[in-house]
Amino acid sequence: MFRFDKEQFVHDFNGTKIGGQPGEYPTVLAASIFYNKHEIVLDDEKGEIDKAKAEALWNRCQELSDEVGIPHFIQILAESSEAFESYIDWFCGIDDKTAFLMDSSVPAALAHACEYVTETGVADRAIYNSINGSIQPENMDVLAKSDVNAAIVLAFNPADPSVFGREKVLTEGGVAGQELGMLEIAEKCGITRPILDTAATPLGLGSGGAYREILACKAIHGYPTGGAYHNMTVSWTWLRRWKGTKKTPSRQLAGLEGKDGLVEQLTHHYLGGLDGMRQAAWSAPDIGCNMVASTLGADLIMYGPIENVEAMITAQAYIDIVILEAARDLGLDVLAEDHPIFKLI
Repeated sequence: MFRFDKEQFVHDFNGTKIGGQPGEYPTVLAASIFYNKHEIVLDDEKGEIDKAKAEALWNRCQELSDEVGIPHFIQILAESSEAFESYIDWFCGIDDKTAFLMDSSVPAALAHACEYVTETGVADRAIYNSINGSIQPENMDVLAKSDVNAAIVLAFNPADPSVFGREKVLTEGGVAGQELGMLEIAEKCGITRPILDTAATPLGLGSGGAYREILACKAIHGYPTGGAYHNMTVSWTWLRRWKGTKKTPSRQLAGLEGKDGLVEQLTHHYLGGLDGMRQAAWSAPDIGCNMVASTLGADLIMYGPIENVEAMITAQAYIDIVILEAARDLGLDVLAEDHPIFKLI
């Protein structure tokens, strides 16, 4: 574990603090909701949802956060301005405190979200996701004029996934089509609470750099740092292909030819268990990739679908306790009022 010489910034979101030296504050988790093909979304253009199911999902996150001492943000994904308004209204109607990330692949929708949270007076809870190499001038202008002062700042360099390449995106101009580095863009947009995202990339395409960049971001800049490391699992082609395989291994059927019903019974029994085993094989790296990041000092873990909260938060609590115990050997200690070590030990 680590103690950084660089002063570490801590951002406060209505009492949820993120950043600092490893061990001082529990890792913040961010759960994604209303993502593509999410079953609780009834109309993704208008933002119509099953509110009861959505609230139940978020309540479970809050219950577990209270139980284990790991705080939560929520990541709201929308692809239209109307959907953003609907989702933000829903969330702020059931939770008047927690910060939310605004995420979209549609620049105009994300720009509208900045205007909307400013108009409705909840911009202090909003986190723009993200300032990256493809950010449009229109979005910069809207963000600068809005009351939003928190953003994810992405260290993604498609031409160079090394730590050097990722740092170049953050600090130098002329990368990814932008004249300025991402941190300078963030400053010009009025962002005073940046959270650095080390840009998870697929296995074989610089995934190691995404992890090493955690150390670089904390050591060089001192800002809260993290990422959506589950994207490494999502983009792992072999694992997706293997998870979908339905073939019964031939070893299980060896010597059973001609025995009435046995082959059929074994095939049915084995495939029933196979689905569970393959799901476990998927979820293990899906959760484990985040644990690597946490051990290296990540402050924010955007772990993907909100339904994964059970596995994620228990694993995170374990890691946070280990990190704090190690940090104490380095002269650090917990500064947060709430932490898994107070509740689970």
